[in-house]
Amino acid sequence: MCGEASMVDMLPMGERSAIVDSGPAVSPGIERTLALLAQQAPRADILEPFVEAARDVLAQELGMDVTPGKLALATGAATTLDVTVVIGITGRLTGIAVYGMPSSMALAVVSRMMGAPVTELDDMALSGIAEMGNVITGRATTLLAGLGQVCDISPPILLLGAESRLSTVSIQRLVIPLNTEIGTMQTQVAIKVTSAKRV
Repeated sequence: MCGEASMVDMLPMGERSAIVDSGPAVSPGIERTLALLAQQAPRADILEPFVEAARDVLAQELGMDVTPGKLALATGAATTLDVTVVIGITGRLTGIAVYGMPSSMALAVVSRMMGAPVTELDDMALSGIAEMGNVITGRATTLLAGLGQVCDISPPILLLGAESRLSTVSIQRLVIPLNTEIGTMQTQVAIKVTSAKRV
């Protein structure tokens, strides 16, 4: 439990995520790379660092255990949950990490982070959700770097409402539900191995 030292409080106003209600959230460069490398089969080993990172962050920040559900594949350009964080990844891997949850879980997450009940997903609350996705992805890329896959991440984008457009292309994504006592967060990754090297 973070209480007053939560990720919401530590996030500078100028660096808070963009919050969008519609339109594509993936940068054109990442979309082009994913489309060009579409023949690459999704690699479950790349998903594992994201699952491990989510377990660590949720345990540390919210004091709860995470139980991964069944791995699946998804395509399509629309989100299916109320609050979705999208983070671009570039470097030796290129793609996106997506974290979605129902609004009830988002409220419960922010309430735990703030140490007090939160009943409205205002800008501050939504920034806290976005920053949680940012922290998970940052930790996952640290784990990937240990495997020789050095990556950078872009600032998080927050999509509100189911059926928001995730992308203008039907990117095949690995999906795993992360079950907690306050709900299920759906983690998705669409990441391809590139030859790019970190400058």
